Amino acid sequence: MSHLLQHQDIAGKEWWDNGGGFFGRRYMEGDDSEVGYLTTPRRLDERTHIEVDGILRLLDLAPGDSVLDCPCGYGRHTNGLSLKGLRVTGADINSEHLGAAAELTAGRGDLVRLVVEDMRLMSYQQEFDAAINMFFSFGFFDSHYDNMKVLENFYRALKPGGRFLMHTDVSMSRVMSGKYKFSEERPLTNGGILRINERYDSQSRRINGEWILTGESGEERLTPYSVRVFSFQEFESWCHEVGFGKVVGYGDWTGAPLDDDSEDMIIVSYK
Repeated sequence: MSHLLQHQDIAGKEWWDNGGGFFGRRYMEGDDSEVGYLTTPRRLDERTHIEVDGILRLLDLAPGDSVLDCPCGYGRHTNGLSLKGLRVTGADINSEHLGAAAELTAGRGDLVRLVVEDMRLMSYQQEFDAAINMFFSFGFFDSHYDNMKVLENFYRALKPGGRFLMHTDVSMSRVMSGKYKFSEERPLTNGGILRINERYDSQSRRINGEWILTGESGEERLTPYSVRVFSFQEFESWCHEVGFGKVVGYGDWTGAPLDDDSEDMIIVSYK
């Protein structure tokens, strides 16, 4: 079975940490909706299939290649990539998510390694053919220094010629145009409802939000979160700053060009 390693002692407690109140079991429930986040409704398993195929296509990956998935969450991309024959290290700070990932990838210990990891403290050196940062997972930290440290760590983790993919469903262009949905309700596969309430702070350039889950046991408000919003040009400049060469933006998993109407922003940077 997949094995779980502990790389760091994690001090303090943030909203993404164990018991922090956002990630964990309730996040997994909220993520498993009937419609997803795109205009075209898609359930979680369908989205995962599309995303995994897109990762393979945009990063030009083949069976046997090594991939760092950070943060890997509860393992849906780690699992999907390993089923395609890739060797995947799934790293996340939240051990509840990693426990779910271990169950999902059980029996594939030859292809999957799961690590409790603070992405700011990663110390991999030229180990991976590719690295992925999926689903609005860049920009967690309050300081620009910490966010850039994460980007530097991804760069160091890649072999020469390696590729780094960052995916987000939030772009500055959609926020500024008013096309981004700051308030919505999603029906969940467990029969509950997820309500998302967000607001954009133009001074900090951050989205501050809250998830509210409603089900048979009543209503539960998860710990509020805050994530930095950025444009393609801004992220491109950060990638160049840490050493990446070519940086390409895509608007969906088929490889369509990125534009102001794209619901996804997928950025691939080459070492």
